[in-house]
Amino acid sequence: MEEILQKLSEIELTAASIMTDAEKTKTSLSEELEKRCRDFDTALEKETAEKISHIRSNLEKDKDAQLTKLRQDTESYLEHLDSYFKANHQRLSEELFHKLLES
Repeated sequence: MEEILQKLSEIELTAASIMTDAEKTKTSLSEELEKRCRDFDTALEKETAEKISHIRSNLEKDKDAQLTKLRQDTESYLEHLDSYFKANHQRLSEELFHKLLES
């Protein structure tokens, strides 16, 4: 009987030891998982910030290119209007004058 109690005591100690080790392993794995999650979040935030920065940069370049083209087109159109006016101002003035007289 004493021997059975001794074996049961050993089994209980072994089980307690296994449970303690399991709890330590669980805690360790939990900490490692939390660290991995934090590292992943940090890396994802950095990657997202870089992508946003890249997209902003591209949009800025596109906007600048479109503005430059618009300025060039506007300047060209204004030059064309100026040339047209210089070449036809006399005729345009006379037409306007006659329209005013007709009214």
